[in-house]
Amino acid sequence: MVTSVNRLKLIWMAGLLALAATMSLALPGARKPIGQKTLLLREKRASTEDLELSGNLPGLPANAVRFVSHSDLLKLPQVTVTVTDDPNFKGKTEISGVYLAEILRALDIPEKDTLIAAICDDKYEAHYPVQYRAEHHPILVLRINGKQTAQWPRTSDDGSYGPYLVSHASFTPRYRVLAYAEEAQIPNGVLELRFLEEEEVFNAIHPRGDFAAGSPEMLGYQIARENCFRCHNADSYGGHKASMPWSTLGRVAQNNPKIFERYIKNPQAVNSLAQMPGFPEYDDATLSTLTTYFQTFSTEKGSK
Repeated sequence: MVTSVNRLKLIWMAGLLALAATMSLALPGARKPIGQKTLLLREKRASTEDLELSGNLPGLPANAVRFVSHSDLLKLPQVTVTVTDDPNFKGKTEISGVYLAEILRALDIPEKDTLIAAICDDKYEAHYPVQYRAEHHPILVLRINGKQTAQWPRTSDDGSYGPYLVSHASFTPRYRVLAYAEEAQIPNGVLELRFLEEEEVFNAIHPRGDFAAGSPEMLGYQIARENCFRCHNADSYGGHKASMPWSTLGRVAQNNPKIFERYIKNPQAVNSLAQMPGFPEYDDATLSTLTTYFQTFSTEKGSK
């Protein structure tokens, strides 16, 4: 039998527990209970402004696809900054949005070992591994100068930046490999975020063979992983904007190394219809390193 005194104790304890739970959720950096998502995921797209989510989504089958609305993304903790070094914009521009890390938290996806791929309307794909996110804090942009991204005209053509793009408060390269400096991953026209296991993705383009750190193969890998992988795919991983997958690049590098290097430096000099941007800043050593790396994907794989 529950006495009136015991009943009062139970009510008092329940009140304390509820207060503690409320306070813990209000604390900066406090995590929600494991398995509790703060984003409403829908099975079907309801608007062209819905963001597609795919890959490793907790509690869902492998490769499940879900959609989240722009209005629901606005419910996540927002950040507003003025950017001055993003070539997507002309001059100072105010952007508002949500850190990619915040989206991971909202979906209860672990930060560790997770790579986020941002897939665009032209099949370009930007990649945000753990280290990049920790250093540069990329932002999924929801508003530009107070307007939705889909309403903001691109500077390069008559299109829009929407439905989403990724930017940073500022960007300073972490490293340099020969003539290549780390590049900001700032795609526009983003339709989808895909959550993948980082090691699995990068294993698809790791040099074929056993090579020492600092070797041409490993230096070329570091450049290609960040640059070439945005447009060229290795099976299901990487961008599909270009018509040449990783294996084809390997064969060209092996059979026509000079043509391969000329194409990287100035594609239109080799093919007037080429859409790939050139990299005139790459010196001979950088081009040779990339060629050596891609040659490990030719039919004659070696090791050093």
